Amino acid sequence: MHARPSIPHRHLWSVESLSPADIRDVLDTARRLRLAAREGQAGAPLRGRNIALLNDAAPDDGADGLRSAALGLGAQVSHLRPSDSRLLTDNPDPATVRLLGRLYDAIDCEAMPPALVADVAREAGVPVFNGLGGSCHPTRVLAELLAMQELSGKALDRLSVRFVGDPGSACGSALLRAAAATGIELRVAASRERWPAPELWALLTAGAVAGGSRLHLYESAAQAGEDSDVTVDATDAHPPWRFAARGESAPAERSGYRQATLQAMLVAAIS
Repeated sequence: MHARPSIPHRHLWSVESLSPADIRDVLDTARRLRLAAREGQAGAPLRGRNIALLNDAAPDDGADGLRSAALGLGAQVSHLRPSDSRLLTDNPDPATVRLLGRLYDAIDCEAMPPALVADVAREAGVPVFNGLGGSCHPTRVLAELLAMQELSGKALDRLSVRFVGDPGSACGSALLRAAAATGIELRVAASRERWPAPELWALLTAGAVAGGSRLHLYESAAQAGEDSDVTVDATDAHPPWRFAARGESAPAERSGYRQATLQAMLVAAIS
């Protein structure tokens, strides 16, 4: 396997923190991991590493997905309740956080307030994630990009996507930012009241590849045209979305893409 990319763990808290190179590295690593698994050559790059999943509730699908991804890389995973670890929202105990950082190589904070996650990250001394496996986590859109690439056979900066749904949802907004960073031609089809605020749109396009000329807003799918490489039906705001490439539907079961991108992010962030 190629050399692992190195991405600061805080970059994985949102798509807007990821550079274009970060996004390409995650997708390239995920692609290699999927190929290795299909060929029966999956390795264990995180063997000997220990990951803590902090969540007061029983593990949900997101935590289970992250756990499965980590185990597939050879890591050991423990579920801890923050309330049992003196990690209270109003007054987290720094000594406890530092102890967790000595016991574990990475910590995922599922369903915890952002301020508390930031407190844990400041004291732990190891990579800390903000519910990386969650269904609403912005980086979930990376799995959709991986599937779109495989379905279309195109690099990101050659890919044209028609997005029918709410660009203001967590993952819709993440797709906008990923498209701006990587040069995807994105045609958003949504009612005008769902369009991004003018100041946000101006900020996105100003910093986008090609000066934002590949980002477009339309009021209907018909206006957005029929000639995109991929059409995304995001009427359900949370991925996996339904999409098709020139009449060819994406597989309904795409958990393998999500696992591969989770694994790629873990490999990138945990040295």
